[in-house]
Order: sequence, then C-alpha cells, then structure tokens
Amino acid sequence: MGAGLSENDETNRDPPTIYQVPVKTEDDEPIRINFERTIVDGVHRDQLTEYCEIPLEHETLRVWGNTEDKPADTGDYLLFADRDGRNGGDYTHLARIDHATILDEEAAAAFTDAIGWGEVSDVSYQHVMFLDPIYETTLDREDFWEILDFRGWPNDTFSGIDFDRSGSTFFAEYDSIEAFIEQIRGNKIYPAELAVDTESADEYETLEAAITDIRTRLEESSVNTSWLKTRLGGALVAEWSAALTGFKPSDTVSANTAVRFDQLRNIYESLEPELEETASELGVGYHYSFSPAKTLFLCWVRILQEEIDHAGSVLSQPRLNSILHDSYTVETDTETEPVARPVDSTHPVLSHIRATSPTVYKFTAPSDYWLTSIEYSSVSSGEEYRSRWEEFSEGDVVILHSHEEPSNGELSRHPNGIIGVGILGRTFEKEEPWWWDEHERGESYPLVAMFDRLFLTGSIDDIDTSRSITEKTTSEIDRECDALTTDLLPIAQANSICNEVAGIEFPVQSQYATFRTDNDTIDHDQPVALIEAIADTLSEAPAINIHKQYRGSIPSETLDGLYFPDDQGERILEQITTALTAGKHILLTGPPGTGKTEIARRVCNSLADTHPYLYSDFEMTTATADWSTFDTVGGYMPNESESDGDNLAFTPGIVLNRLKNAQTEAQSNDLLIVDELNRADIDKAFGQLFTLLSGQSVQLPYTKNGREIELTTTDELSGRPADRQYLVPNSWRIFATMNTYDKTSLYEMSYAFMRRFAFIRVPAPTLPEDPADDDQLEQLIYDYANAWDLDLNRNEAMAIGRVWRETNHAVEERSIGPAIIEDILRYVNQHPEDELEYHLTQAVISYIFPQLEGVPKRRTIVQEIAAVNEIEALLLEQAAREMLQVTVATNE
Repeated sequence: MGAGLSENDETNRDPPTIYQVPVKTEDDEPIRINFERTIVDGVHRDQLTEYCEIPLEHETLRVWGNTEDKPADTGDYLLFADRDGRNGGDYTHLARIDHATILDEEAAAAFTDAIGWGEVSDVSYQHVMFLDPIYETTLDREDFWEILDFRGWPNDTFSGIDFDRSGSTFFAEYDSIEAFIEQIRGNKIYPAELAVDTESADEYETLEAAITDIRTRLEESSVNTSWLKTRLGGALVAEWSAALTGFKPSDTVSANTAVRFDQLRNIYESLEPELEETASELGVGYHYSFSPAKTLFLCWVRILQEEIDHAGSVLSQPRLNSILHDSYTVETDTETEPVARPVDSTHPVLSHIRATSPTVYKFTAPSDYWLTSIEYSSVSSGEEYRSRWEEFSEGDVVILHSHEEPSNGELSRHPNGIIGVGILGRTFEKEEPWWWDEHERGESYPLVAMFDRLFLTGSIDDIDTSRSITEKTTSEIDRECDALTTDLLPIAQANSICNEVAGIEFPVQSQYATFRTDNDTIDHDQPVALIEAIADTLSEAPAINIHKQYRGSIPSETLDGLYFPDDQGERILEQITTALTAGKHILLTGPPGTGKTEIARRVCNSLADTHPYLYSDFEMTTATADWSTFDTVGGYMPNESESDGDNLAFTPGIVLNRLKNAQTEAQSNDLLIVDELNRADIDKAFGQLFTLLSGQSVQLPYTKNGREIELTTTDELSGRPADRQYLVPNSWRIFATMNTYDKTSLYEMSYAFMRRFAFIRVPAPTLPEDPADDDQLEQLIYDYANAWDLDLNRNEAMAIGRVWRETNHAVEERSIGPAIIEDILRYVNQHPEDELEYHLTQAVISYIFPQLEGVPKRRTIVQEIAAVNEIEALLLEQAAREMLQVTVATNE
C-alpha cells in the first residue's frame, strides 16, 4: 500500500458494525459534494493508483473517507442518509466496506487532492474505505428511530449504531444484525450485475440485452473503456441523434442528414480495428448479423445517447446497417432544404484528438505575438509558467486565441477570436530573444513548445517569416496582423459554441487554460466543436521556417566521448559551422575509422535539438553502387491504393522524403546523412539534383494529377507549395562521408557536384614512425583508451600501437583511424593477457582486413603488420590468402 500506510483487512467480526453517515441536503456542503463525487458518480481507478494500492478490480470505484485514526473492518457497513436538519431526512444507501486503510499524513494529503475531496475542504482524510457492493435501502427512518429510541441525528458523520442501547427493542424486531442488513437491502446499484456470462457472450437475443450486458462490461472492465466517449463527445452524438430523427433504413434523406451519416460511417470505419480489439477484451458477443465490433459500437453509442439530453432518435441495428452500407438516397431537390456547410470531421487535428485523447489547451496572446509564433512555429512563456510548461506533452493540442490589444502600443487593434489550432511537439529552453517584448522591453520567454503541425484561419501567404518582427515597420506588422485575423472565429461565436456544448463560455481570461469538464476531466467536446467550426478555413503553415538560414555555432560538447588529439575536434566543428553558414553541403573525408559518420550523426542531432524551428529531424542512409535517381529522387511505382495495383503513381525517393512528410504531406526539413558516398555512381544517382543543390528549381519527368512534379526553392516560389511541389528550405543540407582509401571515387566526381560541397578532412592522428619514440606511441594509445574507458596493460598498449603504426606507415596515404583501433582494443581487452598474440591477430583479421579489400598495395600493408612481434604471422597469412588474395612471404 505504500510507505506510511497501515491497513485492516481482517475477516468480518460477528456481528458487523453499521456506521451511520448522515449527509446534509444542502448542495454546497462539502460532505454533500464529496458524497455525490465518490459515492454516487464514482472515481476512475486511474486517479488513485499513484497514491494507494487499489484492492478492487473495478474500473470505477466507490470510496469514502474521514479523519478517524483506526480503520474500519472488512465486512462492516456504511448507512448513508440524506440529513434534513436535526431530525428530518431519509436513509438512501447501504454500502459494505470491502477494504479500509489509514494513510500517513503525506499520503493522505496527496490522496485527498487526487480524489477531489481537497477542492471543498481543507481537511485531509487519512481513513479511506473502498466500498463493494452498494445498495439502495428500504429502511423507514421514523420506525427505525423509534425502535432504537433515537432522538436525532448523531453529532458526527461516522457513528457506529448501538443496537443494545437502553430503550432499544431492536432484537425483539430482528433476529440479528445480519438479518436486519438482509431486510433493508434494496436494489444493488454497484457494481451492476452482468446480464450474461462474464467470461464471454455468445449471441444476444435482443438489443436491450446487448446494451445491458455491454454497459456492465464497460463499467467492470479493468481496461480503458472510456475512449469512445472521449473521442466522439456529447456534441457529435447529439448531432447524430438529430439526424436520425424519422430515418428509416433505405429511406430518402436530406443533404444535411447525409453529411452526418457520412461522418458516422467514416468514423466507424476508422475506429473498427480498435473496436474489434476492445470487443475481444470485453467478451462482447454477436447480435444477429452484427459482428462483436459493430455490436459494441451500436450499444456504446446508445449508451452515450442515454447519457446526454438529446433531441432526436436512437441508433438501431437496421439504421446503423443502412448507414454503414450507404443504402439510402440523398434528396436532389435543392428547394426542399438549404444544404448546410459540411463539417470537416476528418480534419487532421480532429482525427488526432479522437485517436489519442490529448490534453487540449487554449493559448491567448495579441496578434503581433502570433506573428513570431508562426515565424518559429512555437509558443513561449516566462518562468512564472514553468510548472505548466513542464506538463506539456508531445501530441497535446492548442487552440490559438488572439485578443484585440497588441503588445506594441503603436500597432492597431485587431479582431478578437480564434485564429487556429496546433499539435505540440517537443519543448526546449532558448536563450536568444524572439518576440517583440523580449527585444524591446527586456522580457524573457525562455520556455518554448514547438508545433509539430500548425493550422491557421488567416492568409498565411501574406505573412513574411523570413524577417523577425523587429525588422518590420509598424505598417507592415499591421498588415500581417490583418492577414492573420482574416476569417477568424469571433469570440462571440466561440462563446456561443462553448455555451451550447458545455454551458460555459470560451476561457479568454488567462494566457493558458485547459478545457476541462465539471468533473475536472479533460474536455474534448468544446475544442472539437470549435475546430469543426473553423475546419474549412484552416490552412497548414510549415512547422519549420523555410526561409531562415542556419546561424549559430555547434557546441563543443557535441563530440563528447570522442577523442581528438590537441584541438582537432574543435577545428572540425568550426569548419562545419563555417560551411553551413556559407550555404554549403558538407562532405567529410578521411581514412576509415576516423569518426566521419559519428561526427555527421552528432552534428545533425545537435542541429535538430538546438534549432527545432529549422530542422524537423535527420535521416542517415548508406550509398550503394546500385543507386540511381529512382533511389534519391523517386519514380513511378504501383499505386497501393488501387485494388488491381496496375496504376502507377510517383513515389518520392530518399532526398524528397526529407522535404515532405510522407504521412501528412506537411513541409519538413530533415537533414540527410549519406554515408560512404564514394560507393555510389554520383552522376547516375544525383544527376537531377545537381541543379537543386546549386539553389535552382528542377522540373522532374514525372507528373501528379496531370502536372509536372517540381523541386523548388524559396526564391522561386511565392506562397505555399502545391502537392506536386517539393520545397527546399534555405537551411536544408546534405552531410556526406567519403573514405579516401578509395581515392579514385574523388576524381570520378564531376566538378559540378564537388563545388556544391565543403570538403572537410577528418585525418587519422600522426603516429611516431621511429621505434625510438615508442613512449609517445604508448601515451597516445593510453589517451585513446582513457577516452573509451578501457583499462589496458602496457603489453597490450604497445602491441596494438605497433600494429597501428605499421598499418599507417606501410603505404603512403593508406591510414586507418582510431575507431578501428578502438574495436581492436575492446576485442583484446576481453581476453587473457597470456593469449595476446592470438587474439591480437584475430582482431587485425576482423577489423583491419575488411578495410584493405581492393586496396592496390594491400600486400605491403599486410607484410608490415605481420612483422610486429605480437602477431602470429602464419595465422595472418592464411587469412590474407583467403580474404585479400595476397601472400605475406617476401620470396613469393
């Protein structure tokens, strides 16, 4: 049960104690509010699992508490009553105590807040009772009081009834307390009885039996069974109910009704896999021709219809069957009824809400603030909001509200209303100023939450994100604010929608707010209704800034854990930074094992972390000799959406997939790492990209919807790209690596390709060539070993050092880098020292020989390695013959 917790799980005493719990009838009394919350409505187990072990398996729990310091016994009872003054009222509920515990002070405070008792009382309730079952009572208060000689309610709310008190005639009326309990028990209201076998239902004879059974299974299940209610929301169910009014299967319906039916069918089809899984978990059966998934959906919607005060008709099996099979006719007579604007219930954010049930926030700020938010695809806050900022999770949804007063007093006022919606991505802390208040007033908004996707009602194309707000004139900012607030949802209309859905207005007062229900759970009805109201005016803005160039410096800790002699690592990072700011792509060259690939990976990871408004991610791939433009650019492939698979559609390749999200079609900017570029035939693999890499647009020999597919740049595109266009952000870069062991590849690259890259050399360290300098060689090996956290003895260090020296000095410009030596060190370090010669030779064969394949003078290199005293020459020669087709003996 957790630290500081005592409990009493003993078996029932004989007889049980019955505690009276009179609850005042005033609605605003704390005990009345808590009674309604945790006895009548119940508490979801997820609210409490963090603070207390839950002794019951039910999803919804009935819990009571008080300040007693001794727990009640299992099998005792609580007799709840509506108390009206000193003498009036009636008994209402009888509850058996299944489990009672005493929490320590800290746990009691946390539990009290978690369950909601703390909202109406300053007292922490350490005595917690889990109740199962609960019954209505048939006890007449006046007769009972006369039997016990009561004169009024007790002075406390947890008083054990004394059945043997002076003047009591209880035992003359009842054989025992157990008999009394049996007699006063009315209908069991918790937990509800299953209508059929709890293991698994087979087939329901009636829809009513199915609804009853499924309702109970939903309440009793330990799995999450609230997701459909969360995703649909009461407003949507009410709209369906209205559309069902008077509908008969295969009937003729209005265009408005058809829109709702299409919506219902689409939602069912999207949820069917989850419905099948949930139906299987719950043991739901068939209802005539309906599968368990359809039966669950039908009954679940019926249950939701019962929970709301809808004005319409219920969903039935014939009606749902007709809707799912689209077996009705839509009126074509336009005079019968004006067609309402369809609600875009399939908008990506609505689909996201229904699929993930996220927290939904409302952010309020002036219109000029939102211009910077669009520039950086983010929202920000000061330190005073840190606790709220730390609660943000990737996937949370934000409704964007713009109020009239600008940050800059020189600007005009702009309309008050909802201007968009976004899905949050990662959070991070920044140092430099972005917003006007930070530049001009010295304020600080270091806490940033990025948008993964951002949708706006305004004219996005009229907002210049290439310049910061401090670079724009007052008139320019006013014009952009006008564009931003075009087609917004006025706050009066937002208030009306929220009132209709939840009975409250849109929360305009605070900067941040969450949409919550009266029960303090996440409310999706209000935001879903608001998003539906603006869905057809929303346009997606890029989640990264396509115009900004990279400006910054790569932190030195990017290479932590990699060892470079002297300040070589810092110099490499400086060269990469210079190339990036100059608009160049990066080509890291050097011998194998110098860390080129790891440097590229770490730098790209750092860029994505420190500049999320520029880079959405990075992707690494390895070039091959088979590469063509089909791999890099793309080409025609069979269309997966076509049943026959005969139709071809353009499928983007490695490069184009970095510029547009394949699932959402949203603009992206993934850095691309091409490892071992020298393996590819450059002209064959990158031909059409040469022009693009030089900053010019390219027309591809492919079409989409009859239009040529185009790779374009920000200079040559006004507005947002069409679906057939792939836009290259100004900061997009390729990082490539090339192994200079195969230097011929360098000369095969055309000058047109080479001049688009900055060549940055990552050399192997300089090793002392003279054996008299073995002390320096030994120290170098120890420096690397320390960086890799390896513990070497001197024999191992010197032997591996000599192998490295002979390998690198055998042939000019045929060196290997420290990464290969690290592999050898780790291999040797795992084996006994007295077997050094054998294991060092095996390590050379495993890690150095693969680097020598195809190298013209590999025999010379192998001969020099074989001359090292700690190498078994015969074993090395056998491997060289098999792997490299060379011999070691000098007389051959």
